[in-house]
Amino acid sequence: MLRRRLLLTLGSLVLLLLAVAISAVVLLQGVLDDLTHVRTEALVAVDRVSELGNEIAITQTELYRIQAGSQHHLNGLLDAAEAMQGQVDYLNGAYQVKLSESSAAFQDLRSQMPLFFAQVGTLATSQDRQASQRANEAALVSAIRMNQDIVQIGQSVRQHAQDEQGALVRRLRVVVLGLAIAFLLLINISIVLLLRAAAMVLRPVDRLVEASRALAREQFDYRVHLEHQDEFAELANAYNSLAQQLQQNEQRRLEMLGQVALTLNHELNNAMTIIELQLELLQRTTRGDVKQERYLRQIRESLERMQHTVEALKRVRRIVLTDYVEGVKMLDLERSTQEEMPQEKGSEH
Repeated sequence: MLRRRLLLTLGSLVLLLLAVAISAVVLLQGVLDDLTHVRTEALVAVDRVSELGNEIAITQTELYRIQAGSQHHLNGLLDAAEAMQGQVDYLNGAYQVKLSESSAAFQDLRSQMPLFFAQVGTLATSQDRQASQRANEAALVSAIRMNQDIVQIGQSVRQHAQDEQGALVRRLRVVVLGLAIAFLLLINISIVLLLRAAAMVLRPVDRLVEASRALAREQFDYRVHLEHQDEFAELANAYNSLAQQLQQNEQRRLEMLGQVALTLNHELNNAMTIIELQLELLQRTTRGDVKQERYLRQIRESLERMQHTVEALKRVRRIVLTDYVEGVKMLDLERSTQEEMPQEKGSEH
């Protein structure tokens, strides 16, 4: 049925639109979530590396002060060393540095941490001035080396974050391009499906409209044939039944009119034969009388016109009425005896 086919066509289109829209939302949301996650993670890692660099710089400052003798207590140095250990532990756990150019520096930083703490511990516990001085110098060397490592790690972390963001941006471009192509294809498919759905309705409607026009022109032999068995096919069958019934009624009327014409022809022929005989007799008796001959000629012309009218009734092909007087119709013999014009004839579809 037409309703089912329209529902399948339009329903498929709606489901396709929903599927593409949901896929687009999921893909875009996934890329945006990854981009936000990478950006947040990168910012945190960069901040942690910066904080670690600051703590190393503080330890260097404290060691220089101790070496210069301007500071004797080690509280600031120990606090900075403890903060350094916390930052290293966070980077090792929360943000794994996997780049080859930074992994060596990170591993060197981790290997320097125990030595640095051992040197700071020696500096804090040793009573020997020279041993303390050697531990201070060794701790300064370790701090400088760790500072160099942290600079390289910071550059690697920033580059790694930029690479990840660039990859996600490229992925976003690919997703957007793919969605644009998908939507273009979807628009074309939608146009094709909508045109097909419109053709399901407009094509049979056009044929039924043409059939109604043919029926208005009294072309009762016009028939409508549709390919699909649906609601329009039921309307076409109803029209064909109506046209067939009207054609049969018209045929019966023509047959009855032909029988009337035969009856009239028979009766008029008998009457006209008698009238002709009487006219022959009158013509013999009125020979030379111009006035009487004119009357007799007019009577013969009237009889010929009557005979022509009866003959025309037998040749009627269709019934065409015309106005005799206002409100009264009469048979138009001239048009009724003519065949239909080619442009008026209906053709089967």
